[in-house]
Amino acid sequence: MIPSILLTLAGVTFAALEPRQVMHEARDQPSFISSRDLAHAKTKPCKFLSQVYEESNSEPGASVILAVPPSIAIACLKSVPLDKERDLELLDYLEPLVGFQSTLEILADPPKEYLFPGVDVLGGFGTIRSRLENNKYKTQYEVMTDLRSIFAAAYDGHFDYPPALLNAFIYLRRDLEFESVSVDGIRLPYIFHAIDTRRGNQGLLSYRPSAVKSIDGTPIVEWLENDAALSVASAQDPDAQYNSLFASLPRGAVGQAGNTLFSQFEIPDTYTIEFHNGSTREVTNEILVPPTVDLSGIESGEDFHQYIEITPANTTSKEPSDHQRRSMRETQSKIIAGYPRPIVKHSDNSVAGYFLPGKDYEDTAVLSILSFLPVGIDLTNLGTDFDMSKFILEGQAVVVELIKQAKAAGRDKLIIDMSANGGGSVILAHSIYRLLFPDGKFTSWDRYRANAVLEATAEADYDNLVEALITRSQYYPINPENRSIETGKEFYGPYTVKGQNVTAAFQTDKTIPWDASVPAYLNGFDPDTEPLVEEAPWKPENIIIVTDGICASACGLLTGLLTRNHGIRTLALGGRPLNQAMQAMGGVKGTLLNFNSEIVTAIAQVRSSAGVNKEKLSILSDASVSFPSMQDPPLLPLTTGGVGKVNALNGYTEDNLEGYPVHFRYEAANCRLFYTQLMLASPIESWRRARGVAWNDELCVQGSTTNQNGKIGDKTVKYDSSVRSRARGITGPVVMPLLPRINPAVAASESKKDKLKAFMREWFLVNWKDLSCMAFVGAVAFGIYHSPVIITRTFPVTFDATSGDIVYPQWAYPDRGWILPSWLSGLISIAIPIIIYIVAQIKIKSAWDASNAIIGTNWSVILASLFQVTLKQLVGGFRPYFLDVCMPDISLAKSHNKTGLNGVGFYQIMYTTEICTQPDPSRIQNAITSFPSGHTTAAFAGFGFLFLWLNAKLKVWADHKPAFWKLFLTFLPLLAAVLIAGSLTIDAAHNWYDILGGGFIGTVMAFASYRSTYAAVWDWRFNHLPLQETEAFRYGFDGDLDYGAQTLSMAAGWGGKKVRLPESSSAPVISTESTLRSGAEEIENLDANTRRKRRGPVGDEAV
Repeated sequence: MIPSILLTLAGVTFAALEPRQVMHEARDQPSFISSRDLAHAKTKPCKFLSQVYEESNSEPGASVILAVPPSIAIACLKSVPLDKERDLELLDYLEPLVGFQSTLEILADPPKEYLFPGVDVLGGFGTIRSRLENNKYKTQYEVMTDLRSIFAAAYDGHFDYPPALLNAFIYLRRDLEFESVSVDGIRLPYIFHAIDTRRGNQGLLSYRPSAVKSIDGTPIVEWLENDAALSVASAQDPDAQYNSLFASLPRGAVGQAGNTLFSQFEIPDTYTIEFHNGSTREVTNEILVPPTVDLSGIESGEDFHQYIEITPANTTSKEPSDHQRRSMRETQSKIIAGYPRPIVKHSDNSVAGYFLPGKDYEDTAVLSILSFLPVGIDLTNLGTDFDMSKFILEGQAVVVELIKQAKAAGRDKLIIDMSANGGGSVILAHSIYRLLFPDGKFTSWDRYRANAVLEATAEADYDNLVEALITRSQYYPINPENRSIETGKEFYGPYTVKGQNVTAAFQTDKTIPWDASVPAYLNGFDPDTEPLVEEAPWKPENIIIVTDGICASACGLLTGLLTRNHGIRTLALGGRPLNQAMQAMGGVKGTLLNFNSEIVTAIAQVRSSAGVNKEKLSILSDASVSFPSMQDPPLLPLTTGGVGKVNALNGYTEDNLEGYPVHFRYEAANCRLFYTQLMLASPIESWRRARGVAWNDELCVQGSTTNQNGKIGDKTVKYDSSVRSRARGITGPVVMPLLPRINPAVAASESKKDKLKAFMREWFLVNWKDLSCMAFVGAVAFGIYHSPVIITRTFPVTFDATSGDIVYPQWAYPDRGWILPSWLSGLISIAIPIIIYIVAQIKIKSAWDASNAIIGTNWSVILASLFQVTLKQLVGGFRPYFLDVCMPDISLAKSHNKTGLNGVGFYQIMYTTEICTQPDPSRIQNAITSFPSGHTTAAFAGFGFLFLWLNAKLKVWADHKPAFWKLFLTFLPLLAAVLIAGSLTIDAAHNWYDILGGGFIGTVMAFASYRSTYAAVWDWRFNHLPLQETEAFRYGFDGDLDYGAQTLSMAAGWGGKKVRLPESSSAPVISTESTLRSGAEEIENLDANTRRKRRGPVGDEAV
């Protein structure tokens, strides 16, 4: 039997708590709840739930769906009183086990290629402990929510602790099921309700389906990304998370549904789905009670706490028997639902071989690997009768048979489909690798995180530690020099790699049998038998790997060996609607899942082996405070063994042993395609598309390949910050590095004051470079303004023939002073727009929008000022009151003529300021720097920006006739700018061309700054959307379809809704893939003003 150390599985949750499985097994119990019942539920929610549960007549050990609003279940959980003593004991219990999580220090400060915020796990534990000790928590629910958030924010499928309190219910959203469908696999997909896609696949559509626009007012893609990030033990890639929301044939084959159907985080009682045709649909949510929970007889939150968290779990839970497991495997061995008939297949459905059907595909074979464990049975449910060696040997035999038949049929191209593969047996992954490449090298290496437990046990009894934990055999691990690591000192080190103390890099010896009882070797290592496969059956260039990004653990190991060692190309399917690359390996890339119970057992084995050896006992005793407890946890799990898990080993590549683990490395696929309806209906279509991009020069999604022509390349796209997660993410007592974006929920601040401080600190870190540059440009402009004029200007002095007085009307106006001082003009032009932006946030509620508007306005005014003062210095000109300020005396021309320009020109009437008698030089300088007008420049720069902002937020020039008040309000800033400019003519401070020049400069800078901070200037679909520095904005085909947030008003007229023209005739009956194709294309092609409504069963008539 293979030791469990050789098994890894990504995303494993305990069988009784796995929502995907539980909800399919649950009995749906109708509930008739009156308004009086609901009123009672608000005062005694736990008792109410117990009564509804009892009325459901649920069988012991069976899960049941209750038509009860989730808010009641949440209220019940929040009524559970705080158990401070046990909570502190739980932290003491968990911390030594969490110390085995291999990524702790790197998670706290991840490299830039990591696509999520970092999380300080140990710091989070410290925060919870501090809050408990300082009585900051009021309920048990608060503590467990914070505790779960630490694990969830790590986005590691091997790292989890499921608090029993938070797993007592699963929140169901049974009508919230969607599909992401692209017209052609290349253009960005739209979200359709699953009812429409299923009916389309079955030929039952008699209407044109409408794509989903939003949920509860949030654009659908944004809502989905945020929801995908709220998951425990999930993928570390946002595209993989996004794919997990949707059902697919591979996911269905392994017993998984789309994650939108359920949640283990708080949800509202209802959702409102809005479709692009204007129709809406309200979804009512429910709760599911798992089979391990019996709510009978519960009267209060105290009872709930006693039963769920303290009393041992219900022993009558629905645990599959050995007979049930055998029956499940026998059923699975007959067919894989949704897949074609295989050439050869594993009896447990994990591995299968196919010949791609069709005249143009006769050279292609398919190796489908749904899992490296039996399909439909997770790691905790294998049973005592399960023979892992037999399972792996059968998997090898399937691959060998496919190789033989493919060779005989001349199928020289291979598609390896590992969609929905969450991992499993490392040995099976290694076995398949050696069958595909018999000479393939194992270039992946492992390291434990150095911790006090490993240090003590390695020093006290290294040999027993090897047998109990490291290799689970009598063989030592080997190092990269292919030498056995035979001492605890050499193994433990510690060695510092990227700021983390770790053990030596090692791997198990591949030359020894992986199961000595058979004996069973990897292909090519058995000294007594011929290899199963002697040479690579397919050339590397004739192989392509297809995944949906969920590929994790053992799947990542196999994919990594094939891609890094042999250059096998990868194709990623689905993901977020972005014209960007996507990772093929989006699940956990750690190489060993250890349940906490396994760690406790292994350490107990080492401690017991010390016997009476005083030296060993002394070493172990000195470190005993760091050892995991051998007792039951103070708060019990819902299932036996369900006390959590860790990723015990980090994986490294041979060429980068001193770098970051591969889990933190961004590795884009060579090509990406979105799912079409046909691809969702049959894996054959996905395989055909894979063959097309690999060997028929078909196109990939724009931006997903290194080739400019859009075809797949041998290289992959490098990391770009635009692929980072855009979701709000997990909040809780986690210490995160600040992201280059504004996050309104600056997680885990203790008070509003702390939140404000944290927010301002984050805002400053994002914008300090711009602020510094603005300050520098402003200082330069200020310096230029106050510098002496370097250009000598001349002016005419003529005399009245009768009176002898100086005459020159253009510059002879009196100096009356300015109605509006220049400093006040600049202040008004910046301050009034900023006040409006801030007040508008009452409606908009976007810190990023306010930041962009404020910064953009300042950019506009500062840049305009720099241009304006530079022109004043180099061009300038005389103000209308110049002579009044100058007070010229031509008798000074001879004695004050350093320039030699006095008394020159025609009739010798041209003079310089050397003949001025004005004693104040600053007034002279001001009087000769008239062009362009600084007042006007600042006014049009600041108020011009505000004009553009109001147009965007009020949608004045959009796809409808606006209300007059919107038009009036939008033009008010321009009126203000014109009034400021006009005031300069009243007091004769400027010439008309000074004002025109200043207005032109200010307007240009307003437009330039607005476009620099917002997605468009005049395009009404996007001009209200603030841009971010580190994330490229995705321009969709129609902004009103994708983006409705961050506006002040999207309504037409005086608040009326925009309506669509009625259909001129009934929609045709379309029952093929073209149904959704036409729906998506129609949205794309119809003019916004004439877009027609669509009808379907998922929505009522368009409003």
